[in-house]
Amino acid sequence: MRVLKFGGTSVADAEAIDRLVAIVAGRRGCRTVVVSALGGVTDRLLAIAATAARDLAAAKSDLEATMARHAEVAAALRDPAARQMVGAMLRGIGQGAERTVEAIASNGAASPPLLDKLLAAGELWSSRLVAAFLTGAGVHAQWIDARHVVKTDGAHGRAVPDFEATERSVGRLVRPALALDRVVVLGGFIGSGPDGATTTLGRGGSDYSAALLGACLLADEIEIWTDVDGVLSADPRVVSRAHVLSALSYEDAETLATFGAKVLHPKTIEPAAALDIPVRVLNSQRPEEPGTRIDACGPRGQGYAAVASRAGVCLVQITARTKRPDRAFAARALQALADAHVGVLLGEMHKGRLAVAVDHTVDLEAIRARVGDFADVEARNGLSVVCAVGDRLACNPRLVANAFALLDGREIHLVARPGGASALAVVIDDTDAHELVARLHDAFAGDASAAREAVAS
Repeated sequence: MRVLKFGGTSVADAEAIDRLVAIVAGRRGCRTVVVSALGGVTDRLLAIAATAARDLAAAKSDLEATMARHAEVAAALRDPAARQMVGAMLRGIGQGAERTVEAIASNGAASPPLLDKLLAAGELWSSRLVAAFLTGAGVHAQWIDARHVVKTDGAHGRAVPDFEATERSVGRLVRPALALDRVVVLGGFIGSGPDGATTTLGRGGSDYSAALLGACLLADEIEIWTDVDGVLSADPRVVSRAHVLSALSYEDAETLATFGAKVLHPKTIEPAAALDIPVRVLNSQRPEEPGTRIDACGPRGQGYAAVASRAGVCLVQITARTKRPDRAFAARALQALADAHVGVLLGEMHKGRLAVAVDHTVDLEAIRARVGDFADVEARNGLSVVCAVGDRLACNPRLVANAFALLDGREIHLVARPGGASALAVVIDDTDAHELVARLHDAFAGDASAAREAVAS
């Protein structure tokens, strides 16, 4: 049992989908395929929603161009009957998207439910195309509407999956198709709430969809197919010497994803780790490469390290008004943040001061309204989190001291150890982030890579 997820670049056009077909056809056993929208389509739909609020004609024109792109991909199907059938399906999805655009224009804004409904068109289009290409290549494929399978709460734009309800839907819809030796194809990122309305899991949510399905199916492995050879030791746009990591632990992979590594959605790891299902990150353009394996064991003492960074961070400080705050201060402050829908990346508590790093500009007034009777609130924007992970940090405490030496007098706003002893994170000014990433990589990951090359030679 295998779940294969293909990102936007892996379904960008007919040529990319042909590579997907070859990969899926080359796998044996039960296979479930999860696909993102064609590369760039989600961003295009977001722009169409924004345009619709002020210029319906322009939004419809942009939507028509987006539909034409999908029709162009469908034209590569060899069977005329298949082209005709898929074309009708794509047009039907497009007509639904057009009605949604009209509703947005009528409202004067894209409400969260309408936006989810429009964005879902991207995955509906792509999954229909992929199922048709697989069938055209002689692979017995069955398309299933992901909204009938992935059940969520009603939080549009950031829906939380209901695992038990999703598991029941998988048992009712997906397992019977797999039992008939069919390859099941679904769109990622989308689901449906308790009222049946379309919901989305947030950007990058197709990885999360694949992990959920893998967990529900008790898959042997979850494959995440993307446009890089695996998880890299750093962003190659920042560090030219970044290299592919052959293996990672669940914990370190989740930490890297949380703090900026783009190849995985952070929540991908949770369902897989809970059931000890390995995740492998692979390159759809170079399928012969081994990729990165993520499991409970990780690289088993190979001295690896990796560095990631996340920009656009805001530091929020909540300070008690009394010199001797009671023991409930931290709990009350954290609850206030949760009530204000503030997601915490890192946190530090020192006496009567709670400092937390969050990944967006916050509504200070909303927080003040909740803590005003016992604390003051301050915020600072324009920050980044830089995080290093790896067993070298856990095995060699001197490396932590060396990390601070690399800061070279730069201001540190917060220090934390997310994920335990194998990780170190610091909040610094945005302007210093890339240089620190490069320095940490050279000091930790670079030395480890050189050591491995020396041993190999």
